[in-house]
Amino acid sequence: MRNNTSVYYKLSILIPTYNRLNLLKETLNSITTQTQGKPVHVAVVDDGSNEGNYEYVLELSKKYSFIEVVRHEKNLGVGLARNILLQMAKGDYLLFLDSDDLLLDGALNEILNLINSKTAEVYVLNSYRQKGKKLKFKSFPEGLTKVELLKYFLDGAFSEALYLVKTGIAKKIPFNPNLKVREDLGPKACYLLFNKIKIINKPFAIIRDNPQRLRRTSNYYFEHAITSVEDLFSRLPSEYQVLKPYVFGKTYLELAKIAYRSGLFLEAQKFLEEAKNYIPELSKNFMFLKFKAKLIFKRLFN
Repeated sequence: MRNNTSVYYKLSILIPTYNRLNLLKETLNSITTQTQGKPVHVAVVDDGSNEGNYEYVLELSKKYSFIEVVRHEKNLGVGLARNILLQMAKGDYLLFLDSDDLLLDGALNEILNLINSKTAEVYVLNSYRQKGKKLKFKSFPEGLTKVELLKYFLDGAFSEALYLVKTGIAKKIPFNPNLKVREDLGPKACYLLFNKIKIINKPFAIIRDNPQRLRRTSNYYFEHAITSVEDLFSRLPSEYQVLKPYVFGKTYLELAKIAYRSGLFLEAQKFLEEAKNYIPELSKNFMFLKFKAKLIFKRLFN
């Protein structure tokens, strides 16, 4: 793709950011140290930060002409920010990075080689997951049917994945602008299910499990988690709907655990009952019964 200045980019790296400026600086540094002479474009949307994110990236763009940044005056949500980034993408392929992800040395060369190979519309790139001071790696499953692929995806088997997607395809799969967490659940499933994919089981980045992430904030998660499941299945044809009760049940169980850790024991019990309504066999599961007993104890003695 060519932009108005006739600069040709093979890759656009798209980064939504909201505060956490120290982490954003590290993310951008992991990119710019590899970009010299490469057809790489970087777009950043600052979603209403108050830590100087926009000003920092704007200054950086004066040094690196391939960087551009847009600012929202107030926080409008990551779903909308990602849609703006889709509009900004100029490369043949695009790759979303969270503002605390780190590209590994040499990753850009390998990504550009994949683009040049023209073997897939979507490349599913593996990464390290940072847990404390340790880096963990798990291989992605391969050789699955499409329904199995969706099931593994929903069970978190691809939680470390970066999706290198043909830009023309990605622009036809927008994000739900109303979601502030799990906004990428539906689009990522569509990348996997409806395109020619190639799984690359080697690390390209480090996914940092930062405690400031919105998914750890219960009020955001409670509000948007169920909506993200509804959004996902609204995008899928009939053959995938068989998994819908399972995914709702699994999501309510996750919400119960988040509520429990937040000391919201009444909410946790309600979520637990919803989980059982969707997945009745949970009532015979030892871990489920153990969690239910812990919850009853907490409600009685707190």
